[in-house]
Amino acid sequence: MYKEECQHQLGNAQHYKRLSRDPTLDLQEEISFLVNRGIDNDWLTRHEAAFLTQSNPKIPYFYILPKIHKGTIPPPSRPIVSGIGSILEPLSLFCDFFLQPLVKQIPTYLKDTTDALVLLDSMPFDKNAGLLIMLDVESLYTKIPQETTVGVICELLEANRSDSQTPPEFILDLAHLALTRNYFEFENQFYLQIQGTSMGITFAQSLACLYVDNFERQVVLHEENPYLEQIKLWKRYIDDILLIWTRSREEVHTFIAWLNRANPFLKFTMTIAIDQLPFLDLLIRENNGSLDFHFSVSYVALPLITVPVLGLRRHALTSGLELCGFPYSG
Repeated sequence: MYKEECQHQLGNAQHYKRLSRDPTLDLQEEISFLVNRGIDNDWLTRHEAAFLTQSNPKIPYFYILPKIHKGTIPPPSRPIVSGIGSILEPLSLFCDFFLQPLVKQIPTYLKDTTDALVLLDSMPFDKNAGLLIMLDVESLYTKIPQETTVGVICELLEANRSDSQTPPEFILDLAHLALTRNYFEFENQFYLQIQGTSMGITFAQSLACLYVDNFERQVVLHEENPYLEQIKLWKRYIDDILLIWTRSREEVHTFIAWLNRANPFLKFTMTIAIDQLPFLDLLIRENNGSLDFHFSVSYVALPLITVPVLGLRRHALTSGLELCGFPYSG
């Protein structure tokens, strides 16, 4: 049953492509070329170059996990690629060092459950004047278009260009390689992911968050959104959105239908609170004009993890490099 479900997912020709051989050696050459260019142009330190180069990488492998918190039988499955120790993992870590600060600047950003609790504690809510709603972005990781996502982070890196030695265009070259050459093995067969990214890839969360942020800025929170005045609250943890809507149920259904027409890669499902609303690992309910909550055990929302992996020439390399086997002496 498990293998059949894996094969069913990998049979989606829009997301995955069979490879005739192991692409690791080809990737080693491409990464070596980029790293040497980074050194020649003084964009990388020797420590960073060593970190980005894997001499004995592990082969990423594919597996699935059931989404038991969805409450359906049989539960849908979440595809995951374990990239620990893989040839692309250092590139993903390196790029995420630059993307994480951009994620934290997102206006709708929720870091974790604690962040949500702080928000809810200060949020007045009258159930007679609004609806408490949770939205879910369906299969976000595997749906985001790769080239468009690279374009989104290109604009953000350029707009937030710093005085660091590593230029945005070089970061983008590494990010493009790590995203579009994401390969893995299952049952002695190699595959390439040709759409989206995979859970288990270090910078997957950042890519997904920034792609949805671009949609939010251009559609949801844009001044030309005809439903903007009805949105009292829109806060998001990766693909889970907490919405307070100030109009009727009929109108919110129209709004969601409008959202689902706005982007072919993003589709939203909706849960409207009756007595209570599940969100992250909370159950939220209205209580005398405010929002009350208690904890659920079906889901755990963790912080978007910032891995201290590297530093730039004008900063100290952090302990992450030392943990990866590259001691930093200053």
